[in-house]
Amino acid sequence: MPFVPVRHPRSGPPRRPPGRARRARRWTAALGVPTLALTLLAPAAQAAPAATEAPRSAHVTAGHETAGHELLRRLHAPRTTTADGPVWSPVATGFASTATDDLPHGTTGGAGGRTVVVRDAAALAEQAAAEGPRTILVDGTIEIGDGDMIEVASDKTIAGAASGGELVDGGLFLDRVSNVVVRNLTFRDSYVAGDWDGKASDNDNDGIRIDTSSHVWIDHNEFTRLGDGQVDVRKDSTAVTLSWNHFRDHNKTVGVGWTDDVVTTITLHHNRFTNVHQRNASLDNVAAGHVYNNWLSGVSSYGMNARGGAQVLVEASVFEHARKPLIADDGGHVHQRGNVFRDVWGEAPAETGPTFEASDHYSYRLDDVRAVPRLLSRHAGPVVGTAERAARRVVVAQDGAGDFLSIHAAVGAAARTPHPVEIVVRPGTYREVVTLWPGADRLTVRGATGDPSDVVVTYDKPDSDWANTPTLTVLADRVTLRDLTLANTYDGAAGPSPAYALRDAGERTVLRDVVVLGDTTEGDPR
Repeated sequence: MPFVPVRHPRSGPPRRPPGRARRARRWTAALGVPTLALTLLAPAAQAAPAATEAPRSAHVTAGHETAGHELLRRLHAPRTTTADGPVWSPVATGFASTATDDLPHGTTGGAGGRTVVVRDAAALAEQAAAEGPRTILVDGTIEIGDGDMIEVASDKTIAGAASGGELVDGGLFLDRVSNVVVRNLTFRDSYVAGDWDGKASDNDNDGIRIDTSSHVWIDHNEFTRLGDGQVDVRKDSTAVTLSWNHFRDHNKTVGVGWTDDVVTTITLHHNRFTNVHQRNASLDNVAAGHVYNNWLSGVSSYGMNARGGAQVLVEASVFEHARKPLIADDGGHVHQRGNVFRDVWGEAPAETGPTFEASDHYSYRLDDVRAVPRLLSRHAGPVVGTAERAARRVVVAQDGAGDFLSIHAAVGAAARTPHPVEIVVRPGTYREVVTLWPGADRLTVRGATGDPSDVVVTYDKPDSDWANTPTLTVLADRVTLRDLTLANTYDGAAGPSPAYALRDAGERTVLRDVVVLGDTTEGDPR
């Protein structure tokens, strides 16, 4: 239909989870404006030893692929190849690879410009806003702070260095720009304690926000514990590709839309989603959305959603431990083929008929769907990933004095850990949805004081709601819940309906001194 490598753990949970105290501001550094504050805050960015300063035309028109290979050499990227090509491609893939008169090779980012290394937020903001093509290597952990968004100008590549690069408590904002590449980075910990829904007036903390922009390639990054959306693609952005990323331990992962126009073109391939709630992705008014070789495992609300006038093609992807894995509503259209659905519930995977053929727009080859979990377990995310696991005992505290700010995030780490984990929750009201996924066996979640009234886990959705998720769901075996209050505060205003505070589908679940305020249900929803 026509349309207008092996990852190595580097660290455990953050020792001091960042909090928020004020409204987020936006990092900017405009040419022609004095940058004394940037200079005072940090030393200037340093040129990498092997940086080149060839004119853009020399690199891009004669060797844009050579520039890509040089970047991968700097990153020590694996050379693994699949049926679809190199796991670490030297050139853009999907819709980001499509050519225009201005970009005859598709998205090339900073190819043809200088390569610089940055080690703090001020230097990153200055280099990201600079005029002309530039490759910016983030070396180490950069604390941005307060969930602020660093603005990125056109013709930029921002990548984590070979030893790893992290942006903590902040993100990147692409506003009316073109030709941007973001690779090999970890975006983490802009979560606002107590605001799991990301609805507070001072919480617009995205990992990457793309507004009215074109030719953007987001590749081999990790996103976890952010404030609002992990990646938002908004307001008529086009020629966007998200590939080989890992989205985890979050409520809203990838949102696409915020427009009445049906113009966005986007590819999502080889992305991994674990311990997530919704928008995996939500594709609203997308003219052409191509989804292939993705893996969703652990989805508590819904997986992928075709909305508005969206035209979506979903191929050779794996959906497991997922509620409503693939849906279409509000006039959305989805065509699917060769996907695997196992251990899913809530709604049959959507199929509305043929939409479009991605091969009419770019070349690709599907990897065998049976190999997708293995490939993404090894290669999704940065070269040096965090891959956090939990100690035998971890603490959740909303004041930042523990290991995690939310129970949801702690459960995600516990599910990745080969030994039993005890999660100790300090006093507070935790408004969030918690699912104890298969594999998190022998997990204990307990209140720190022994008084159930001190730790309240609550949500407010009825069973009749589209997101009718119990406040806490047990899908693992031999789980112990102690000294907690589990509540569903739905007030019946939208009509009578069960409102589940607890669903237990595990074997040998133990509840000790647990107060349940709301309905309970036993039995496997899958």
